[in-house]
Amino acid sequence: MTSKTWAEYIHELKDKPHADRTERENYTLLFADIMELYEGIKEPKDITKELEEHYYGIKNKDLTVIHREIYELSKDERKQDYKNPCRPGKLFLQEKGEVIDTLCEILEIDQNKDFHSQIKKKLIFEEDVVGSDWYFHVLKYKAEIEQIFNLQINKDFKDNSLKYFKKFCFKVMGISCSLEQYRGLTKQEEEPLFKQHKKEDIYRKHYGGTPRGDTKKRQYSDDWIDRKIKNGDVLTTPEQKFRARRRHVAIHHTQPRYKGYLSGMENSILRKLYIKDGIKNSKQNGGRAR
Repeated sequence: MTSKTWAEYIHELKDKPHADRTERENYTLLFADIMELYEGIKEPKDITKELEEHYYGIKNKDLTVIHREIYELSKDERKQDYKNPCRPGKLFLQEKGEVIDTLCEILEIDQNKDFHSQIKKKLIFEEDVVGSDWYFHVLKYKAEIEQIFNLQINKDFKDNSLKYFKKFCFKVMGISCSLEQYRGLTKQEEEPLFKQHKKEDIYRKHYGGTPRGDTKKRQYSDDWIDRKIKNGDVLTTPEQKFRARRRHVAIHHTQPRYKGYLSGMENSILRKLYIKDGIKNSKQNGGRAR
């Protein structure tokens, strides 16, 4: 490859019949594609597990860019295709925006700031989702949401909302996350919480006395954590660690830097779609834009 540039070499490999390529050449093409789509990829070790899942798991990556852009639109901008229900190529800006708005309340993502930079490592528990505006919106408009996002909602959503929440974050918004199942804690991991609650006299004041067995302590501590969450009280470090054993969706710290997420509004996919649509309609109307 000494006399060829990298681009020329990749172009040559693409033209080569798949059956004639070696395994190494196929990997080279795969790596070149990842380099083209994601920022900061210079060598194979730069490919994280999260990036790999994003690359293979999201078929239409630019659609996730559009969904992030919808969140940044004003209410008036979202009404562009809402007013004409029969409009060809309708993007469902208002309908999608209403769902995305409520999701971002849970994720604590501000509408007026860069979306991608606000995605932080975070644990989302069942109690964070159930009772949220997003949860009730999905229940109320289930059929419509399935249609506009083309993403099936599990039949047990009412009792198992985290499953769809995880899928929606990843498939619709391109957010790297995972559904973590319930796990038990070792005695060593539980002890700091039991000591704290004994010291604060939680068991005696609220549950009639300090139980001898760990099972009851675990039950009372779990209930006390729920009470604090409902009251909006801040959990201590041992309480946070104890709560983290519950089933939850983990928003990952490492988010794939897909170039579409980093391109800015000057390269807005939505803007390009509407410019293209405006030109098409102008021609259909004899040169007059709608």
